[in-house]
Amino acid sequence: MNSKARSSRLATAGFTLIELMIAVVVVAILAVIALPSYAEFVKRGTRADAQAFLMEVALRQQQRLVDRRQYAETIDALGLALPKSLAGKYTVSMSAPAVLPPAFTISAAPQGEQTTERCGTLTLTSVGQRSPASCWQ
Repeated sequence: MNSKARSSRLATAGFTLIELMIAVVVVAILAVIALPSYAEFVKRGTRADAQAFLMEVALRQQQRLVDRRQYAETIDALGLALPKSLAGKYTVSMSAPAVLPPAFTISAAPQGEQTTERCGTLTLTSVGQRSPASCWQ
């Protein structure tokens, strides 16, 4: 009797192939749902980094206008560099034409996988105009 009980216990230990396949299918379904959401979350985070950098450039431009009565023509002239978090994801450019009153426009154009992000090119002007407006919150 003792050997029958032992062999019966050993036969029921572990998972069946069906149980294992069900677990694999559940994990696959969760991955299919979660990965696109995670990718979108990462893109929104990168967009927020780009917006923060544009705001930092605009702040430095305003400080420079107070100090020197003119805006810088390049981002490098402000002593700023593109953050590593934006490298390969956005190209930031700035124009500051010699006009009266002084003005500037800063743009961040998406690159690589960031191009599929819904907002596209982010723009900030010297008067605080932000576009696309629905993406700045």
